[in-house]
Amino acid sequence: MHRSSKIILITGASTGFGNLAAKLLAEHGHTVYATMRDTNGKNKPHKEALLDWAKSHQAKLSVVELDVTQEKSVEDAKAFILTETNGSIDVIINNAGIYGGGIQEAFTVNDYKALFEVNVFGTARINNAFVPTLRKQGSGLIIQISSVLGRIVIPFGGVYDATKWAVEALSENLAYELKPLGIDVAIIQPGIFPTELFQKFYFPNNPKVTSEYGKSAELYHTSIQTIPALMTDPNFPNRPEQVAEAIVKLVEMPNGTRPLRTVVDKMMGGVTEVVNETGRKVQVNVLQNFGLSELTINN
Repeated sequence: MHRSSKIILITGASTGFGNLAAKLLAEHGHTVYATMRDTNGKNKPHKEALLDWAKSHQAKLSVVELDVTQEKSVEDAKAFILTETNGSIDVIINNAGIYGGGIQEAFTVNDYKALFEVNVFGTARINNAFVPTLRKQGSGLIIQISSVLGRIVIPFGGVYDATKWAVEALSENLAYELKPLGIDVAIIQPGIFPTELFQKFYFPNNPKVTSEYGKSAELYHTSIQTIPALMTDPNFPNRPEQVAEAIVKLVEMPNGTRPLRTVVDKMMGGVTEVVNETGRKVQVNVLQNFGLSELTINN
């Protein structure tokens, strides 16, 4: 396993997967730029906790203000990081995201925009800002935190699922386009995990519609109560640390050997693996039919 120190940017590092991954990567000797928005406001305690951790562990971890929904914030973070690193970066980890669910009709167009702004357009802003540096270097890695819901559909999660399906398509396409340039793209598909993502649940802004859905509304309300119950079960098999460990494993693999998709889910992972393998076989044929077999990702 390749363990040379890398320069790593990770978004959404205030809590959850991002926070755990930032620490674990730093523990492995990497230089980590843990980014989050509102570092002098609501996320100030998270920033200070991370910096205290870094100091006590003598880790190369910095906290940088970055809001993936704001172009200027992304550009400012890019300028700061690349100045500090003499223009170099090895790994981009797109982790920032928000989760939401509900009766689809109850989501307004602005609700759709809010979820896509972070989960899809935020990722695009980060990639557009930093991929030019990776191309110039002729090497690098982009890790995209997606979801098993980017391959399957759970009722009442339609808008969120759509953001992750979009992320899956964009990331796979990027993997093909960047392969000849020596840059890897790796997608991580977590299942349900007990993280703060569910505490920041995005509800639709037209609840009146939900009240008109009868049995479907009942099933929805039951489902959103089931998830917290699952996650508080002491026998629940999914631990957030598993995602952080998967991230570190991908970072430390040699270029060209990384799998396109990694499922991290001890509950529904088997189902997602079947979908992934079926899709992989289809894509091999698609690329062959279009005369693009050299772009095939075999892992």
